[in-house]
Amino acid sequence: MNFNQTIKNLNRSLAKKKPLFFNHSWIKNRVRKSYNYIIENIKTESGCTDWDQVIRCLEHDYQKLWLKGIKPQKNINQYEDCTEVDAIINKYQKKLYTFLVQADKEDKKTCDEISIRLVRTAQKGNLLARQKAKDFIKQLVDYWIDNRNFQHWRGYDDLIEKNIDQCIRCYRYSGSFLVYLYRTLEYSGRALRPLEAFSLDENSSITEKTKIESVVKDSETGEILIYRSRR
Repeated sequence: MNFNQTIKNLNRSLAKKKPLFFNHSWIKNRVRKSYNYIIENIKTESGCTDWDQVIRCLEHDYQKLWLKGIKPQKNINQYEDCTEVDAIINKYQKKLYTFLVQADKEDKKTCDEISIRLVRTAQKGNLLARQKAKDFIKQLVDYWIDNRNFQHWRGYDDLIEKNIDQCIRCYRYSGSFLVYLYRTLEYSGRALRPLEAFSLDENSSITEKTKIESVVKDSETGEILIYRSRR
């Protein structure tokens, strides 16, 4: 028995039995050899069974049936545990560049794996994992904005963070987390209007001066308080 055989057996059993949904117990009772292989060999960094790795390799229609109808646990105790996060980061240290650029399908797959591990840890209540996931995923979204048809998201940082946070909370066993996030941003961004780009070297229609000449700074901190003339 190996991983490919395990996935093949699961797909075949699901096709034959046609369950409305399935979970760990269903696999244990109906595909025992595959179940035994999974719990003995497919592990997360913390030593738990990595069902994500299994389910995301099934045929897409069967992925949707995994734990279908079971609501996410509420009132999860929040905590901070850097060892859980470090275990994930250390394992994928040489692959973190995939959040900045993805050269091929293997990079996309690896980036998805890292994202899912951080998201699952965040869903357990680890606030440090949630923040790390948001930081990394935001870099990926910036990559999409620069290289995909997501330019209309430029400047909507708060809304992007809100959508990322929602996806982290709501993600189930539905295959790729990154596809889930991409589709969420794609649909929720349809009504967005691109923010107006401007240069401080442009002339103001009111003062006829360049906008840089209208900058007002705090006398103590040097912070820019006003950098654009009203129209």
